[in-house]
Amino acid sequence: MTPSIAAAPRWDAGAAGKLRACMMWLMRIDRWDVRRDGPLSEASLQQKLHALGYQAASRVYPAGAVVSAQTDARERIQAVARGLIKVTIDGESAILTAGDVVLVPRGAVRRVEVIGTSAAHCLEAVFLGDSQSDAS
Repeated sequence: MTPSIAAAPRWDAGAAGKLRACMMWLMRIDRWDVRRDGPLSEASLQQKLHALGYQAASRVYPAGAVVSAQTDARERIQAVARGLIKVTIDGESAILTAGDVVLVPRGAVRRVEVIGTSAAHCLEAVFLGDSQSDAS
């Protein structure tokens, strides 16, 4: 008898609330896959976020920029279109590169730092299904 292997759970847009209920937050990073997602561009990354239920805004951070820690009442996504950033969410850090998407749960503390000598082009998106009225 051959054991069956369950498929890994897919990253989904509404996962933040479930993840925050756990005692320990594990950062969820979705890496761009050309076979699944097609060629990477800012427009294609924005389309992917829209399909997940997010409204994205483009942000360009200069080399060496450090965005002070922020907390938001809405679920967000931080995505990288070009460049390299270090994102810290509730004390857990990861390096993100072009095509990487990370979920920022409602109420989490987020800090962004540009790594290297090039500017970082990012998309910051809010979840449209969120009933909160205070977008920032």
